[in-house]
This record gives sequence, C-alpha cells and structure tokens, in this order.
Amino acid sequence: MKSVHQLRSGDVSDWRSVEAGMRVVHLDGKLQVMVPILALTSFSKSTRGLSLYPGRVGSAIGVALLGAGAAVGYGLFSVVGAVVAVIAAWLLGSAGAAILYSSLRPTAFVKPICVSCRLLSVIKEHEAIHLSGVASEKAVWDSMKSRHSVESLKLEGDPAICTFCPIPKRLAEH
Repeated sequence: MKSVHQLRSGDVSDWRSVEAGMRVVHLDGKLQVMVPILALTSFSKSTRGLSLYPGRVGSAIGVALLGAGAAVGYGLFSVVGAVVAVIAAWLLGSAGAAILYSSLRPTAFVKPICVSCRLLSVIKEHEAIHLSGVASEKAVWDSMKSRHSVESLKLEGDPAICTFCPIPKRLAEH
C-alpha cells in the first residue's frame, strides 16, 4: 500500500496515469439492477463514486466470482429449481463480471447526481488514487488535501453543491 508521502512525491504519476485511462460509468438504476453489488455499495448518501478491485487481484476475484456464480447456479438447479439457481448465478456472476471489467480497465462508478457536478474531477481523482493501490480512505483524503481545499475549489456557499456532499466537509477536516 502506498503512503501519503509517496503520493505527494514520486508516485503522483501513478494515479494520474490511472485517471487518464479511467472510464467513468454513470451508476444509474438500470446498471444497479444488472449488477446488484453496485446498488448495495452505493446506498450510502456520502458515497459519490466507487471503484472495484484493480489489477491482478481484481481479475482473480472477478474470475472466482464468475466461476462461483456458475457453480452455485448449477448446484442449486436440481435442488431448488431454475429460478433460484439463476438468481444465485446472477448475483455472484454479475459482481464477478463487474470486478473483472473494472480490473481490466480502471472504472469509476459515479452516482447520477454527481455526473454533472463541477466536482466530478475531484471524484475521479479520488477513485484514481484508490485504483492506483491506495486502500486507506485516510491516506486518499490526506493526499487530496495536499492539492485541494474548500477555498481553492470555491466551495463555501456554492448553491450548486449538494448540502449532503461529503467533499467540502472532508476537505475542511484538519
């Protein structure tokens, strides 16, 4: 795991290169139905965007979940019937497919309300830092605070920023 110091110094290009190649996917209702794990992880009002496991780890988890979905579906078919088997395979398999896709192409899933927000670049940067290998929220926000502030982004009193948006609050924390 990378430290805040590494993000501030030599490894800054890591997340910037991830951000340059990152795809932003709108986390709308259709996608949440297709991939229920995305709906569950986005329930929190403070979640603006989310990313899934990057790289080889993400590929391994994605393939394992796809395989588990197929195995569970196949195993349940004769015991409880087709409907339950398909639902089980869909729940595990769709999560695996999303993780596998995200591991092959860095992807940030962003809530619809945030897609047109002027803070989308901050959300993308946050997710790119996670995708570059930083798991700790504290380390990500410490890094973000070294480049952004409430004042520099002119967030104080901006009526276009949602009152429940966590970005101004997190940037103002000391």
